[in-house]
Amino acid sequence: MMTETHDKNWYVMQTKPRNEIKVFNNIEYRGIEAFLPLVEKVKIWSDRKKKVNEPLFSGYLFVHANEYERVHAIKENFGAVRYIYYENRPAVVNEREIQIIKQALLEPEKISVEEKHIKMGDIVKINHGIFKGMMGYVNEIRGNYKLTVNLEEFSYSISIILNSNEVSTLK
Repeated sequence: MMTETHDKNWYVMQTKPRNEIKVFNNIEYRGIEAFLPLVEKVKIWSDRKKKVNEPLFSGYLFVHANEYERVHAIKENFGAVRYIYYENRPAVVNEREIQIIKQALLEPEKISVEEKHIKMGDIVKINHGIFKGMMGYVNEIRGNYKLTVNLEEFSYSISIILNSNEVSTLK
């Protein structure tokens, strides 16, 4: 089925958690254009650190399709949940917004997707490393991911530099 590009729109598809890449690959396998913006993140486990690519928008991807392709992209695609709707119609993202996202991905150091909203003065608990289990407060934020935490559990105060994913905020 041959269609012209101007008949196509960018739609936002929601996926099950951690199924974005599988759904994206399935859509592309069907010959339908899709866009899954990925960013590199450092994941920390108890025994190692590793750089991994994760979706910029967790649980979402974009499908460039006409009406037939839009329906075909989600049909029998395990992990695909639904399209995002606006005013009872599938929401359409304009081409300019897609191009802005693609351009931003060319300078990944300027992109910061933070699941945690850590700010100065927050009380945090350290989850990794030799200070694991200790609590302190954030006294400096350095760039997108680094922060300085002041620990007062000793008889004196000590500041350590941590990655933001090495701590959890306490309420």
